[in-house]
Amino acid sequence: MARLSGIVFLCLLVMVQAAVAEELIPPQVGDLYLTDVALEPITLDEGKSVVYVRQRVDPKTRSLKRSLWRVDQGQEPRALEVGEPDAFGLQLSPDGKWILFLSTRPFPDGTPAFTPVPPYSDRAADIWLIPIAGGTAVPLAGPGKPYGRVITDRFYGRVCFSPDGKRLMFVADEGKDPRTEQERRNNVLIVREDQGEGYEGYDPTQVWVADLLETPGEVAASHVSRITPGDFWYGDPQWSPDGSFVVVHANRTPEQESVRYSINHNYDLWKITLKDNRLTQLTDGPGPEFSPRISPDGKRLVCLSSPRYKGPHRDVYNLTVVELNENGATSRVLFDFHQPYDGKPPHGSPEFTLSETCWLDNSRVTFNSLQGLKSVRQAVDLDAGPAAIEVEYPPAPRRSPLLPASNPQIGKRLRGDVDVIHWKSFDGLEIEGVLTTPPASVAKPPYKLLVMPHGGPHHRAGSGNGFTTQFFATRGYAVFQPNFRGSTGYGLKFLNADRNDFGGGDMQDILTGVDYLVKQGIADPNRQFVYGVSYGGYMTSWLVGQTHQFRAAVAQNAVTDLNVMWHLSDLQSWTEYDMSGSPWEVPERMRKHSPLTYAHKVQTPTLILHSTNDRRCPVAMGKMFYRALKETGVDTQMVLYPDEGHPIRQLPHREDVLLRTLDWFEKHDVQGDSQSE
Repeated sequence: MARLSGIVFLCLLVMVQAAVAEELIPPQVGDLYLTDVALEPITLDEGKSVVYVRQRVDPKTRSLKRSLWRVDQGQEPRALEVGEPDAFGLQLSPDGKWILFLSTRPFPDGTPAFTPVPPYSDRAADIWLIPIAGGTAVPLAGPGKPYGRVITDRFYGRVCFSPDGKRLMFVADEGKDPRTEQERRNNVLIVREDQGEGYEGYDPTQVWVADLLETPGEVAASHVSRITPGDFWYGDPQWSPDGSFVVVHANRTPEQESVRYSINHNYDLWKITLKDNRLTQLTDGPGPEFSPRISPDGKRLVCLSSPRYKGPHRDVYNLTVVELNENGATSRVLFDFHQPYDGKPPHGSPEFTLSETCWLDNSRVTFNSLQGLKSVRQAVDLDAGPAAIEVEYPPAPRRSPLLPASNPQIGKRLRGDVDVIHWKSFDGLEIEGVLTTPPASVAKPPYKLLVMPHGGPHHRAGSGNGFTTQFFATRGYAVFQPNFRGSTGYGLKFLNADRNDFGGGDMQDILTGVDYLVKQGIADPNRQFVYGVSYGGYMTSWLVGQTHQFRAAVAQNAVTDLNVMWHLSDLQSWTEYDMSGSPWEVPERMRKHSPLTYAHKVQTPTLILHSTNDRRCPVAMGKMFYRALKETGVDTQMVLYPDEGHPIRQLPHREDVLLRTLDWFEKHDVQGDSQSE
């Protein structure tokens, strides 16, 4: 009898759990405004206290707000500052007394800490310190500071204490207006080369060193000096263990180009001796050497490199070892992925960037390697050879139990199932992709299919767990993210496979994947849609000019004309490499591979979304494609997003993109005969 009661109890429990699962609702656009998470935690007093950044949405501005918070054992979390001014980028000072952070706030007297950059650029900031117990925050240098805006990107920006804790090194521009007095007086703008997407408004970034006061007063530094010469962009500075020199990466050549999503110019490593600011070149490869990391004994460093100058915007990177000596340095590539080799490489290609803690000791280095959909952690012994070795990695920091739960107002949401699929393309090449299918409570196969080609093209889809993917999957769409030829994570030959062939083999990889899903009974052959951003927008615009099998399409910040892309984009090397020439050298190839060339063939209802300040894929290309579709009678609409760059970041705009895209698809999801050809 007892056994029977136990069985009945288990059955009831399963039924209750199933009922709870059925009650879950899909991700809502309103969830964008309910974000409330604890980030960048710093544990104090042997785990009894934690200082962190609380990130949530300000309901008045409908934008993300980040501020300093602290939680102590047995107490409720509390804000560290009255009014919760913004704060991010936390670091604990070596003496354990101060929290360093970045902020956009004004100085205590109300004057701005720096001249702002446009809202579509990377956020500019200044450096502040606050006692760990809270109180009054102190600026690093105050109104008389010699530098301008501290940069917060991942390629150039870094803020770090010296090994002895007495100095602070950081990356900032000078904050000067480049215009002449005549330009300002007459309100004219001279076109000047810059770093493009994400960097508008910035001067060239320099490396600065601040001497810290033992006891900060109105400011935290007694002196701040610039240590880098010339009007070049320097970044990612690294202290030597004894604090006598630093190493940076910089492109000190006349030919400058944007580095955002594109590391393919002549970045070299440079050593700066701090006693006299003497600059010594450490590497001189034809392509980029970047992301330097100095060994614990200071005798060598490792970095990422590629032998290709103005190659693909994302490459297969090598791990380079640089031995430091009094006369300079000698370099060697641990294993060159760009040379022919038999079989499987001894280790995976490292991904950008190398960790600040990549050195396990003076000979062993660890890094993450892209291998298909996965990011795999590996280690090598530089003195033993390039073969990956088994090591015991330091344990990852555990989340403090004192921290509040993430997103308490959102809770658990209904989610689609994520699977990895493989299929053979038209030429027998095996392709991998991510398929996210609707929950059983939402839809049954064959599902409506949403194809979401990734950007790049030298990028990849790695997961189906993103908000956008789950938003559509929980509304009945099977979301298909193919890693077509040209994607990263599959080796050099695969990366190079779409060169001079945009819209060729990569399109066939996608369409054969769709055919595979139809044959498997997963995708409905008559209810297919496509939505892509950047190169995914290119592929969307291309597909609707080559096939009529999609009921509706949405192209966001799309490349629609390769000639225009070369002339107006901040990245000429993108078209020059992948089309093997400039517009006057390969005009027919650029025309042949441009979606705009085939706009007169489009029949698919196509929604065009574009940021007004996109430097990478300028809005002119969206307008041109829209005009062509409008003139040929295609059902189309164009929506512009002000003050947005290549990624659309503002929460109201993200909300609009999701709802407008879903509405476009639902509007054109008319039951009936197949539109396939």
